[in-house]
Amino acid sequence: GEATKAAIRNRRNVALVAMDPWTGRVLSVGNPQSGLLTAYQPCSVFKLVVAVAGLTEGLITPESRYECARGCWLTAGHGPINLGRALAVSCNPFFEWVGERLGFPVVRGYAMMLGLGSRTGINLPRESAGVVPAYVPRRGVGHMSSHAQGIKTSAMQLAVLMSALVNGGVMIPPQLVASHNSTAKEKSRFSTPATLALLSPGLFSSVTEGSAQRAFDPGFVASGKTGSCSGVGWFASSLGYPRSELVVVAFVRGGNGAAASGVAGEFYKALLEVPPPSAAGTVTRAPAAR
Repeated sequence: GEATKAAIRNRRNVALVAMDPWTGRVLSVGNPQSGLLTAYQPCSVFKLVVAVAGLTEGLITPESRYECARGCWLTAGHGPINLGRALAVSCNPFFEWVGERLGFPVVRGYAMMLGLGSRTGINLPRESAGVVPAYVPRRGVGHMSSHAQGIKTSAMQLAVLMSALVNGGVMIPPQLVASHNSTAKEKSRFSTPATLALLSPGLFSSVTEGSAQRAFDPGFVASGKTGSCSGVGWFASSLGYPRSELVVVAFVRGGNGAAASGVAGEFYKALLEVPPPSAAGTVTRAPAAR
């Protein structure tokens, strides 16, 4: 619709998918070539899979802390960091630590359970199935867990994944339909709503003070996870907090997660017709962390 056009602005390197996380109804697929038909490395958005696995397996809690001292995008490290903060600022060593402790078979199992590596089942042709490797050497599990090395996903797959995180663990095949009365066709379900709710504070903080600050606006509440690597940028997000009514995944080739969060922010503003702030009410935003 018009909101998608406002966000993409005829840029061929930008894609956007919007869907109702409760029914699976797809509201928009902006630039289907990059949003549906081609798969790319999801970068740090994959940290959501690792977080779900760690929480569900009882390996971590929101209070679990890891000392991020080196090997992170922040040269000095983040210091002692917990799950919420690690999601907000996209701390690499935290998720490498979790992924290595889980092991490849478990991380792969959760990736597949969350719909990666297979088609979503949307009623559109030539959908990409993406890639989840069958084997990763032990020394590569950490990098896969933090950067999604070896994994490829479409924006549509990430929209389905994000929808499951906000609707309580229900995997719903997306459908492009005209009716607002579309009903959910449950494919499977996993985990528990209580476990998934533990992700919310970190995804909320990502927008208010973390890597997705370009999606912040006083006119609405968005939350989500950025991804930046290999010349692509992602932002898997939802509108509304703590209950989300809409999921939006923005993708940018030749950009980063901060840029993708800006695309999603423009979509939300256009969709909700949020007026630009007045000079007196301008909100200053700190530079995005990543």
